[in-house]
Amino acid sequence: MRIVLLVLAGLMVAAGLAAYGPGSLDAMRMDVPPANPQLDALFEASQPVSRTESPHFHGAEDLEPGPDGRLYASLADGRIMARDADGAWTQIANTEGRPLGLSFGPDGSLFVADALRGLLHLTADGWEVWIASAQDGGELVFADDLTVLADGRIILTDASLRHGYGAHLTSFLEGEQTGRILLVTGPGEMTELVGGLAFINGVDHDPMTGLVYINETWTARIWQLDPDTGDIDILMEGLPGYPDNLEFDSDTGLIWVAMPSPRAADLEALHSRPLVKRLAWRWLQVAGLPPLPETPAMAIAVDTDGQPVFGLTGPSDGAEGTTTALVWRGELWTAGLARDGITVFEAPETTRGGVGN
Repeated sequence: MRIVLLVLAGLMVAAGLAAYGPGSLDAMRMDVPPANPQLDALFEASQPVSRTESPHFHGAEDLEPGPDGRLYASLADGRIMARDADGAWTQIANTEGRPLGLSFGPDGSLFVADALRGLLHLTADGWEVWIASAQDGGELVFADDLTVLADGRIILTDASLRHGYGAHLTSFLEGEQTGRILLVTGPGEMTELVGGLAFINGVDHDPMTGLVYINETWTARIWQLDPDTGDIDILMEGLPGYPDNLEFDSDTGLIWVAMPSPRAADLEALHSRPLVKRLAWRWLQVAGLPPLPETPAMAIAVDTDGQPVFGLTGPSDGAEGTTTALVWRGELWTAGLARDGITVFEAPETTRGGVGN
């Protein structure tokens, strides 16, 4: 009997060390609505690629139409590129960091959410740091995306207060919910509108109503925010993939949401059992992750009532998924954080109003 008790005690100590010892996962409970099966039909058919532009571009995380009629891209090496009318790409600047979200102010100047440097503003003299990143002594842990409202106020997403750029998988496995939505009114002037979100990500606004739309990645939700009151409501949930960047198309009133990966239901099942997730983390460190879903180009267009209009599934090409999607000049343009080139599809007929026409 004594031997049995010693063995049980040893197993309990081992389990405790595995769950809470050095290198353990700081697992949290997270309630995630399941994927809505009614959306499946939108993604059943694979759409062929029309063409791939600039295959030498790596990591065009965001594509953003500019007020000058050009299309802008933020690359992994820090460059900001702009596509001219003749199809040539010109380097506009280099943040010397990792530019993610792009947005233009009322005066046409460029603002960038740079994951390594913070919130940046491009001036005639170069980059002006409005809110610095934590690694530079500032307040932003993971500046992710932004949109500049008509009056110059900026809605900025700080995806996580626990994990910076490159650690998104750990953020997902932990189920941490520390992301926040910030209102920026000038250099160093920042107010938190909403906190406690599970990797808050892409953001854009409707210039007619002023309402802001934001993706919460780990819960597969789209939120609608009133920037004047701070009121926030769920626009849509149960997306079939994890939403990243978001683009509002003023010509059609549609919200385009890129999804770099389909949902991983087996991993999501662990979110309701933090202790099991801690133990599973130790196993994953030894055995590696289970097979993850393929990551073809994937995006959904929804209207401002949260109703789905169109779903994109590209061919399975073995590449990383897409983090941005928008209709520009009558075509559907996609690119990704760790993807090479810009993949262009034919836009659905009902969505071809598109920015930049």
